[in-house]
Amino acid sequence: MTIRPWALIGSSIATVASVFVLSACGGPADSTASTSASTGDSLTVYSGREEEYMAPVFRAYEKATGITLDVRYGDSADLALLIGEEGDDTPADVFISQSPISQSYVDQQDLLSALPQEVLDRVPSGLRAADGDWVGIAGRQRVLIYNTDLVKESDLPQSVLDLTDPKYAGTVAVAPSNGSFQDFVAALDQLEGTAETDAWLKGMAANGAKAYAKNSAIADAVMRGEIAMGLVNHYYVLEIKEDDPDAPVAAYRFPGTDPGSLFLVATASVPEASDDQEQAEALLAYLLSDAGQGLLVAGEGEYPTVMGIAPAEGAPSLTENDYPAYDLSGQTDLKAVAQQIRESGLAD
Repeated sequence: MTIRPWALIGSSIATVASVFVLSACGGPADSTASTSASTGDSLTVYSGREEEYMAPVFRAYEKATGITLDVRYGDSADLALLIGEEGDDTPADVFISQSPISQSYVDQQDLLSALPQEVLDRVPSGLRAADGDWVGIAGRQRVLIYNTDLVKESDLPQSVLDLTDPKYAGTVAVAPSNGSFQDFVAALDQLEGTAETDAWLKGMAANGAKAYAKNSAIADAVMRGEIAMGLVNHYYVLEIKEDDPDAPVAAYRFPGTDPGSLFLVATASVPEASDDQEQAEALLAYLLSDAGQGLLVAGEGEYPTVMGIAPAEGAPSLTENDYPAYDLSGQTDLKAVAQQIRESGLAD
């Protein structure tokens, strides 16, 4: 499955009808899903997306339906591995992953159920699993955040692969244990080959790339001038500028379809072991409704996956010429990618 969200986000694209019929709950996806088809009054959700961003969405769903959501938050990779260990005994009714490779890992274990077509059809085919087992709920682009007091845009490289150049020694921050960085490495394996990816990772380590625990820590360090630049998701720059429009930071999108401009999707699925598949599917439908998409976009400044929904204010337009296409249908080994990064010397 090739990731190509759509021709243009935030421009004149055809609007999808805001009301559609859910097989899961028999009502509109937009706001007040009926609970008549539910076999229980609660769902267990494993969320690899942070509580700060998902809690408002979950509260809105609980208010609209009367369903209680028991949410377990954690790292996407950790939750994926947990579901893999729990297998058919997992209590999770819904798995939300910030990382597409974490979701793909669970899918490759044959632990997910196929989603209803009317849920899948809310997003373009490139933003959902080829087998229909998961669906993208929000998107983000990888960018290079840089301190405008320390670096001129004209001095930035044309490719993320050029960051191993000695001229950038000690100036670049990465988050090796972060899901988005691992997604980037997995995609780089596909786009450039494992040998080239290994060489880049080792080159970054040899060039003194500084490791941080997460993207937000990189963004804050760049804003303070602690380090000149770092690889993050686009919305961290939006968040900083929202709080301080004069902050000396900017987002640099690597030109064209360079791998450094990867487009990633957060995803949602229903484990096959769920005792309440219909209501779990209804929650996914809500996440893809106009209301749900609006909350997701507002929460973290991401791009919507449903066409016709406006992206976050300040997010740059995004066309298929602004990011590389890559294939998530292959067998991505979650543990192998983490090991690949560790062996490079970027992470312990």
